[in-house]
Amino acid sequence: MLNNRKIPVLKIFLEAVLLPIKHTKILFKVGLPLIITGSLLTIYGDSPPLNIDFSNDAIHSDWTWDEAFFLGLLVVLFLVSFVMAIVGYHRIFLMDWSEVEKMKLFGWTGNELKYVGWWVLIGLCAELITLPFLLLIPIMTPLIERFFENQDVFDNLIIYLPIYYVGSRWALVLPSSAIGIHEKTFSWSWQLSDGNGWRLTFLICLLPVTLELILGLLPTFDSIIYSLFVGFIWLIVGVIETGLLSLSYSYLELNSDDQNYEEVES
Repeated sequence: MLNNRKIPVLKIFLEAVLLPIKHTKILFKVGLPLIITGSLLTIYGDSPPLNIDFSNDAIHSDWTWDEAFFLGLLVVLFLVSFVMAIVGYHRIFLMDWSEVEKMKLFGWTGNELKYVGWWVLIGLCAELITLPFLLLIPIMTPLIERFFENQDVFDNLIIYLPIYYVGSRWALVLPSSAIGIHEKTFSWSWQLSDGNGWRLTFLICLLPVTLELILGLLPTFDSIIYSLFVGFIWLIVGVIETGLLSLSYSYLELNSDDQNYEEVES
C-alpha cells in the first residue's frame, strides 16, 4: 500500500488553520467540557494552597484531603474531556456533516480508549527508538562545543527529531481509530505515509515546536489570566494540529494505491 502522490503541504496547512473558524460552533460544543475542566484546573491549581513550588519541601503539608481530592478529580475529568475532545475533533474533520451534526456535548463514542492506547504506544516506542541517539551526545560533545554556541539546542535536535519523524508516520492510526477503524497498525501507517514522511513531520510538528520556542523566549508571569491565555493558545493549536493530522490522513487514504485500485475495480 503505497501513496502515489505527495502531500500538498501548504494547501493542507492553510486549510487546517481555517478549521477553527469554519467549524467554530461544533468545535466549541464538543470542546466545552475540556474548556471548563481545563480552566478550573488552571485556576484551582494556581491558587494557594495548591500552587506547586518544588523548592518548598513542605509543599504537601498545606493541603487538606478535600483539596487534594478535588484537584485529583479535576485532573481525571480534564484527561477524560481532553480525549473526548480530540477524538470528537477528528470525527468533525473526517466524517460526513450529517453525522457531525448529531454529535453531543458529552460524546463518548467508545473509540477513546483505543485512541489513548495507540497514543501511549506511539510515545513509548518512539522513546525507545531514541536510545541509540542518546549515546551520540557524549561522543559528539567536543565537536558540538566547537561549532555550536548552544549545545542544548543541538542535543534536543538529536533526541527529538527521530521521535518527531517516527511518531508522525505512526500517528495516522490515531484519526483512523477516532472514526472507528480499528484494524489498522503501525505497519499500515508507515506504508501509507511512504514518500511523505518529512512532509508529515513538518505539518504535525511545526506549530507546537514553534509555539514552545516562542513561549520559552517570553517572560513568565505568575498570573492566572496569563495561564488561561496560554491554555487558550494551546487549545487553538491543538485544534489545528488535529486538523492537520486528519486532513493528511484523509489525503493519503484517498490517494493510496489500494484506494485507487478499489475505485478502478468498482
